[in-house]
Formats: sequence, structure tokens, C-alpha cells
Amino acid sequence: MSTKSNKLQNGWTLIAHTSYQVFTNKNSYVIVDEDNDVVIRFNLQENEIEILGANWNLNYKINLGFKTLKIINTPEE
Repeated sequence: MSTKSNKLQNGWTLIAHTSYQVFTNKNSYVIVDEDNDVVIRFNLQENEIEILGANWNLNYKINLGFKTLKIINTPEE
């Protein structure tokens, strides 16, 4: 799976498949897949992440020490 890193607010980083698009409005984010379906919605603060909604089968990891959100899913072929 090819991934890319996206710099987010407050020193956070998103690691996700290259086909995912990132949309932001200040500290709020929406990640959209190649079918324009929402993968995950979240808010960021300096030391926390708030998941507002996610695709029912989304697999992700959050590393608070490195301020990283990694989406593990591979888009459907």
C-alpha cells in the first residue's frame, strides 16, 4: 500500500493511502476516498484528537507521542 504524509495543525501528521483527499476547516478535518465517500471526520487540538465519525470498517492507529493518525485501510479495488 502506498501512503503519503499530510501535515496537519498543531504538529499532527496524517498517514494514509495516496488516493485519499484531505479537507480542512481550521482544526476540523474530513478524509474522503476515491469514490467521494467520507472515510473519517475528526477535530484536532494540541494534545488530543476527537473522532466525530468514521466509516464502519475503518482501521486506524493514533500515536499521541508522535502526534500521528495512521489510516491502515487500503481502498477497495
